[in-house]
Amino acid sequence: MGNFRWNYVALIFLVLPCFFALETTTSTRTEVEALLKWKSSLLMLSSSSSSLKSWSLSNLRNLCNWRGIVCCNGGGSSAVSEINLPNADLSVALDQLNFTSFPNLTRFNIGGNNFRGSIPAAIAHLSNLLFLDLSSNTFDGSIPPQIGKLRKLQYLNLYSNSFSGVVPHQIGNLQKVWFLDLGSNLLLDAPDRSKVKSLPVLRHLSLSRNEFGSRFPDFILGCRNLTYLDLSGCNLNGSIPESLFTSLENLEQLDLSDNKFSGPLSPSIGNLSSLKHLNLFTNSFQGEIPFSIGQLKDLEVLDSSYNSFQGKIPPSIGQLKNLQVLDISYNHLNSTIPYELGRCTNLTHLTLTNNSLFGVLPSSMSSLTKLLKLDLSRNFLSGNISPYFVSNCTKLMSLDLSSNSFIGSIPSEFGLLTNLEHLSLGANKISGTIPPHIGNL
Repeated sequence: MGNFRWNYVALIFLVLPCFFALETTTSTRTEVEALLKWKSSLLMLSSSSSSLKSWSLSNLRNLCNWRGIVCCNGGGSSAVSEINLPNADLSVALDQLNFTSFPNLTRFNIGGNNFRGSIPAAIAHLSNLLFLDLSSNTFDGSIPPQIGKLRKLQYLNLYSNSFSGVVPHQIGNLQKVWFLDLGSNLLLDAPDRSKVKSLPVLRHLSLSRNEFGSRFPDFILGCRNLTYLDLSGCNLNGSIPESLFTSLENLEQLDLSDNKFSGPLSPSIGNLSSLKHLNLFTNSFQGEIPFSIGQLKDLEVLDSSYNSFQGKIPPSIGQLKNLQVLDISYNHLNSTIPYELGRCTNLTHLTLTNNSLFGVLPSSMSSLTKLLKLDLSRNFLSGNISPYFVSNCTKLMSLDLSSNSFIGSIPSEFGLLTNLEHLSLGANKISGTIPPHIGNL
């Protein structure tokens, strides 16, 4: 999620036409009183709220310079438009804040604190809110249906709390929301699709680390403009709904890892032609990796490790010219390494460990000159270790060829791998002397 998420966060500022006002007027007194009352409750529970020294009656005329406060001017007066207090080590129940005092609030960010209790239904009074971040706190209880009244909301982040119960179907009223993160709440359940309106502009959706049982949260199939979908760690099983591959064709990042999906991976995966990241690791997928995987021409990361894929690595994988990370380790693949793999010349990480691959290394692997990590251990690969491969892949930092059936001597070209930090050649049939060039590493 990382850079992808914050690139989008940066965009939200384009729709917040606010600036620091120079002074306040009597029309802001209600806001001042609400903030100071809230501060007093914070002070009772956390000494860290002393960082809000600027929040005081003696500093009344500088309200718009109080820590975390942003104002917008309108009608000759200034009004609080943003409250930004992320990672401020604050702790209190949120119902200590009078939401009705902030009719002009467009941004409310208290992520990364220790706020607890439930989200008050009164949050619905923030009718102009565009950005709401309550992530990484200790909120509990259910998500109030009143949150669906925030019709202007564009960004909603409730990640990493302790919410429980069914996500209210009223969340479907948020027709302008493009970012929605409900991940890492453990006990949230997905809403009924029949009650959720389409979220037409939703692009980023995370429901990760919630216990959905086995029921796929099918309301997402109506979110046709999704580019990011994270359903990792949701205890989902069975097969992936076929309609996911036909309804969500704009996906760029798809994370289905750490579930219990089983059966073959549908050839319809090739319909997701915009995919850049595909994470399928730690499931129970079986059968062959579909040939249609080669249709994902923009793919940069493919991780299908810790499954039960069988058969061969499809030669079509050579069509993935943008691929940087390929991990198919801990499966049941039993074929040679396809020559076409050498066409993935942007690979930096290649991990095929713990399969039943056999045969010699294809000469095309010497084209993988950007490799930083190569792990082919715990297979049945044989033949000599090619000096040509070693001399071309000089950026390698980690190389593991152990537990195979490689023969012959260790090429002196290993001395060219001056970036190498990890080298494992054990449990093979290598013979001869250790070349002194190893001392260059």
